[in-house]
Amino acid sequence: MSFRPHTTKTAAILVTLTALLLAAATFAALAPAPAGAADAASLRPKIVKKYIRFGDTRKAQTAKYSKRRYHQNTYRLTKPKAVVLHHTAGAYWQSAWNTFNANTAYGGEKPGVSAHFIIGKGGAIYQCMPLSLRGRHCVGMNWTSIGIEFVQEMRSGKDGHWMDRQILNRDKQIGAGLRLVRYLQARFGIRTTDVVGHATANGSRFFKDYTGQKNAAGDWFAAEVKVFRSRL
Repeated sequence: MSFRPHTTKTAAILVTLTALLLAAATFAALAPAPAGAADAASLRPKIVKKYIRFGDTRKAQTAKYSKRRYHQNTYRLTKPKAVVLHHTAGAYWQSAWNTFNANTAYGGEKPGVSAHFIIGKGGAIYQCMPLSLRGRHCVGMNWTSIGIEFVQEMRSGKDGHWMDRQILNRDKQIGAGLRLVRYLQARFGIRTTDVVGHATANGSRFFKDYTGQKNAAGDWFAAEVKVFRSRL
């Protein structure tokens, strides 16, 4: 009994498989690399680091807050999935930074409020805390979001829509905000639909708060968030 025909057939199959593997390797080499750290690095805007105090006491307060609100006993922010837009109530970035740094109890509990970034009217981006730490900037979202504050002072008789439109019409400031968010999206794989406003956060797919609290904020409503997203 001869096995030669089967041996020849097997050899032909091996040749074909080898050719397919070589073609696949060539395609992989020529195909563009997926978005990741390298792309994020090229998108990174100029950021001035001005870290607030976030020592052991504040970390413990954050972990306790997270346990009560999210059933997660940690102060760490791991693989953030959303960005929350805010605006300040003061005319200068320093006043917001001072508020974050003070760690004053808010709503009867600590830690105090804080966001990861503040963007000045002239477009300067200040990072207030490492992205590995949870801020307290938005009910139901602190466990998985990065908070960005745009400097915009309150005006008598003007509402949140008006305040956000001032930011959207301020080229340097909104340009810096868009560059920052694009960088964060590339770095963490955050979808544009997961860039939300403080006033729209209750509708986020990542919103959760086991105390039953909701946001009642008056900054970055749906109309203005839609404009922001359209520019990303």
